[in-house]
Amino acid sequence: MISLQNHFYKTLSEAIESITEDNHEEVIIDLNGETFHEQVTINKPHVTLKNGTVEYDLGAYEILSDGIKRGTFRTYTLFIDADHVKLDNVNVINSNGHHEGQAIALMIDGNDFVAENSLISSYQDTIFLAPLPEKEYEAGGFRGPLEDRKRIMRNAWFENCTVEGSVDFIFGGGLGVFHNCEIRSRNIDAEINGYVCAPSTPENEKYGFIFNECDFTSEKDMDDSVYLARPWRHYGKCFILNSKIGSHIKKEGYHDWNKPDSHETCEFKEYNTGEDLNLRVSWLKEVNKEDLKYISSLNKEDKK
Repeated sequence: MISLQNHFYKTLSEAIESITEDNHEEVIIDLNGETFHEQVTINKPHVTLKNGTVEYDLGAYEILSDGIKRGTFRTYTLFIDADHVKLDNVNVINSNGHHEGQAIALMIDGNDFVAENSLISSYQDTIFLAPLPEKEYEAGGFRGPLEDRKRIMRNAWFENCTVEGSVDFIFGGGLGVFHNCEIRSRNIDAEINGYVCAPSTPENEKYGFIFNECDFTSEKDMDDSVYLARPWRHYGKCFILNSKIGSHIKKEGYHDWNKPDSHETCEFKEYNTGEDLNLRVSWLKEVNKEDLKYISSLNKEDKK
């Protein structure tokens, strides 16, 4: 039960629905440590969700009543569909497991999103940050609420969070900053246990996913089996700096997703991680002063 604005709601979705469309003041929804088993869309701005768990268990391989596969972008547990939304001490979990394909926990298509002290958990495709690429690889590949939308660059900030998954578990085209987070790879008992991120950054954007002062960890028995990134689209961008890299990460670090022509176009960069960058792929790009200046200019407070 949720108490909000002197009313009580049985579901989180009902509480969100009660907020006015043109809301301009912060509305705090305190989950009081409870777990809500529902697929939730936050489509009202200036909402803060805190102190609880939102969990659901949809997988991409499920065949629906119309005979069509659910697909990736209808599996989300929590969909952020508004600006200025914040999670504080919230667990967002897609508990579908790793045998049912893609299973998004958190899907973001709003600006100035912030998550603090939170757990975002699934296996494949844990977090998606819009925009989508302009074109899918196969018909119906983007089926879901984002399919026909204008592609708008989004930004998100994750602070003191744990993000866990397996294959491409942080993906999309937006600007996502992960600061002081644990980025935890999960074991799927495969020769390649996954890829941490799969950016599809638009060509005209300078930065995509940024990991600063993060700890890349894993479950047991995963040595030398995970790549840090691979380009979902040719201009994907990922910058890892001032971070700890666990033994589960392969020495070459990055994969080209069998797109050798992406070596020139994608921008994967790494700085001050203590790793021997001579063992990384030859197409790893160099960090410059402009990169470091940009990172130092980023401020979570600007997102609030």
